[in-house]
Amino acid sequence: MTKPWHILGVGSIGGLFAHRLSQGGACVSLLTHSAAPSKRTITLESIEHGTVEKQFNCDWEANSADISRLLITTKSWAAGDALHRVAHRLTPETVIVGMMNGMQHIEDIRRIAPESQLFWASTTAGCHQQGDKWISAGSGHTMIGTDDTALEPEWLDDWKTGVPHLSWRADITTGLIEKAAINACINPLTAIHRVKNGALLESPLNQTLECIIAEVAGALTTLGYPALAATLRDTTHRVIRDTAQNTSSMLSDILHKRQTEADSILGWFLRQTNTELTEVEQLAIQLRAIEQA
Repeated sequence: MTKPWHILGVGSIGGLFAHRLSQGGACVSLLTHSAAPSKRTITLESIEHGTVEKQFNCDWEANSADISRLLITTKSWAAGDALHRVAHRLTPETVIVGMMNGMQHIEDIRRIAPESQLFWASTTAGCHQQGDKWISAGSGHTMIGTDDTALEPEWLDDWKTGVPHLSWRADITTGLIEKAAINACINPLTAIHRVKNGALLESPLNQTLECIIAEVAGALTTLGYPALAATLRDTTHRVIRDTAQNTSSMLSDILHKRQTEADSILGWFLRQTNTELTEVEQLAIQLRAIEQA
């Protein structure tokens, strides 16, 4: 029997991947803030499988038993605080997979769990909660990996079976930076103007989009990723076309009056380079004002 996966941060993506890992044959437990309840039912509605209801064991974060495998699906800015709550249960053998948008969580997780086995993941799968039901917006593509080895770990079998369109990356940081760059071009504009992704290719927002793409591409070049910079416009346009009817996660956060991942995405680029990013900085200022309001 495979070792159980614990999920920390059971929001939209956490609930989706609880189902996916379970479908892959893994035993899944949901980490909770309190000792109750002992069970939780998550109902997932998807095109692929229809409506599926599953009951998962719950595990209080304050318990003392070691955690073997941990999937963190909080927001990037919240990952550090969440991991602190279970740090006493981590060992050098603990496998940690951080899956969220942005880059801030990487530094936070490395600082809190330097001896554990760290992996990073990102997904384009969309999911939102409607009452007690999780509704999948599509299977998406999920990448997972590390920069330390090209060898796939044995625990990846659970993922291969349950997660559609999964790819292993031995250069995962490059993949995460590309995803952050695309998100920096798309998500803030949709959140500020409260539009679906496809509106960014239409006038007048298409002009602002091109300015932001140019700035982010310049930052990528400065950071040592000229190949990503060269393809950023085409990649961003393709993602927008593929997700034209989608509501970005950042816009969803704004609509639900939640803190966005702006600092984990835009802020990360602003902190990493001395390049002048006027448009990016203005987006960050506008989003900060919306959050504070």
